[in-house]
Amino acid sequence: MRKSTDILTIIFKLNMMSRFLLKVFSSSILLILVTLMTKVPVYLSKHLQEDSFITWRVARNLLHYRVIGFNGDERISASTTHLYVVVSAIFQLVFGENFIYPVLILSSILFALGSIWIGKILFSQDVLKRGFFVVFLNMTPPALTASCLGMEYGILFFLYSGLIYYGIFKDRRWAFVLFPILMLWTRIDTAIFLGVFFLVDVVIRRKINFVFILGGILGLVSVLAFNFLYFGALVNHTIYAKKLAYKNLTQNYGPEYFIYQWAYYGGLIKIYAWWTVAVFLGFLGFLAFAFSKIIKEKSKISFRIKIILVAMVVFALLKIAVFSLLKAYFDWYYWLPRLFLFIPVLYYFLNIFQLRKRVLIPYLGVLFFGLYLFQLWQSFAIGYMEETQRVQIAEDIKAENFGMNHSIILEPAGKIPFYTGLYTYDEVGLVNKRINEEMVKDEKFWWMNSVRDFQPDYILTVGKKPGGNYYHMKPADFKYFDAHYQFVKQYPIAEIHQNAPEILKWIYKIRPIGKDYFLYQKR
Repeated sequence: MRKSTDILTIIFKLNMMSRFLLKVFSSSILLILVTLMTKVPVYLSKHLQEDSFITWRVARNLLHYRVIGFNGDERISASTTHLYVVVSAIFQLVFGENFIYPVLILSSILFALGSIWIGKILFSQDVLKRGFFVVFLNMTPPALTASCLGMEYGILFFLYSGLIYYGIFKDRRWAFVLFPILMLWTRIDTAIFLGVFFLVDVVIRRKINFVFILGGILGLVSVLAFNFLYFGALVNHTIYAKKLAYKNLTQNYGPEYFIYQWAYYGGLIKIYAWWTVAVFLGFLGFLAFAFSKIIKEKSKISFRIKIILVAMVVFALLKIAVFSLLKAYFDWYYWLPRLFLFIPVLYYFLNIFQLRKRVLIPYLGVLFFGLYLFQLWQSFAIGYMEETQRVQIAEDIKAENFGMNHSIILEPAGKIPFYTGLYTYDEVGLVNKRINEEMVKDEKFWWMNSVRDFQPDYILTVGKKPGGNYYHMKPADFKYFDAHYQFVKQYPIAEIHQNAPEILKWIYKIRPIGKDYFLYQKR
């Protein structure tokens, strides 16, 4: 009798929990709040992508100088995203110096809303499955990085999802015009996404969608025309600068290097090793297995949903392959492609995998919570490193000099220029065309020539002191450098790793992130 009572009690509690979850998942606002709760620890980690500070400084420059640029009244497309510059400028205007967390929250809200739209496509009738899909998807590492690290990818995922939901799935004509324009003003490389989903639309409709073509043309022509009229170039300066600066970064461009690059950026493990390739291939193998089950299922899954899922994977693998071939060395290019690879896998578990929901959901919860902790651990490790090194460098410089009247040459051009406000020359030339001109004139000694020509007040070298393999100097340059600059301080990465909390030291042992920095000041 008691055993029967216990079983009834458990059933009653499970029913109560299902009702509660059904109420939460039925409300988009409550569901967004749930996803925001998972993002709070990432915010507290202080892990912010370095290039987000470039965009934020361009936005501040727009407010202060009425110029889209990095250094005062000098026009330059130093940020890869025009739309996010405008959004960031609005937030800085409203919130002042405290704009960062509000803009991160906006990014997370838009990302969550995009995931809800995808959930409505995949689980139009099952509210519980849709809710778990949204929560679990927002806990994946690429979701956390895309929405919480300050880049434009939370907004971009919102736009991607909007086109898929309102355009491809619901066939709203306005969506085929609005979303392509906003995408291309966010990033020009969204043309890859638009191309893939244009073909999907043709397959579904069995005819060409001329409204979709119009949206793509309006977006592409408007952004290229703006670039040409305002900056004097069709594409963002960052594309030219990276191509020039990184052309000799790696000498081995053979098939083996491409495979390592492909697995490194396509997967979650950030180590160049054969087992990284093996793990990524294993994941793709499981993805293929899941797709075979999805494609074979005829009663529960519509043709349109199958095509949309296929398109997500095609886009993801295509972008990873293309950007790997183009030697795009920045991890954030691959955040959303990785996310789109997770979507069919999660859909398979929630809709195809044969296991009772009351057993399956806890197992999935453990799995995705493990992925969540994996990213959170890394974020705290990176955030600690950045706060104790680059942010500290900025504070040391700011204590003596601040603003455009003083200058610095360094790499990267994110946090330190943002917090110090110094006129900046970066070693890639993303924010200052004069560096690119020096690279063209002298490929080997451009750095020292830049020091002589620009005479910056501060020099920050990374990894090596001047005169090494990267910071090439002629014999006469050493005398000039010693006469005009004095060594101020070294910021050794080993010391930061050694002084870190024990739980973060494990990450640094597995993946020794960071490099030494050496600060010099003009005599």
